[in-house]
Amino acid sequence: MSRDYQAFQALESEIVTVANEPMAVARAYFERHQLPFPGLIDEDHRVYDRYDVQSRILSLGQRPALFIIDKDGTVRFAHWGTQQWQIPSNENILARLTKIHQQQPGATSQARHSLR
Repeated sequence: MSRDYQAFQALESEIVTVANEPMAVARAYFERHQLPFPGLIDEDHRVYDRYDVQSRILSLGQRPALFIIDKDGTVRFAHWGTQQWQIPSNENILARLTKIHQQQPGATSQARHSLR
């Protein structure tokens, strides 16, 4: 996502990575990888639990998840993988964001749901 960060920003989107690691471990990761987007440290799993992101021993730790959440807090796209490499491609996410960005304000879709 770092590689295409400007393309995400061009679609008025922000990437936020959420780490469920202890503060020192997460901070070291963020600094080592010099991510251009913000990182949220979720030691207590509050965000992970809210979005049903789970850890499993068989998936070698945290299962990957990706969400597109609009400005109103509505989840417009959700993806949960079972292995770390199962994240949609940047191209796939950018296409979804383009479609959302082009929709009229207030447009509804059966695929939309809120996690508030």
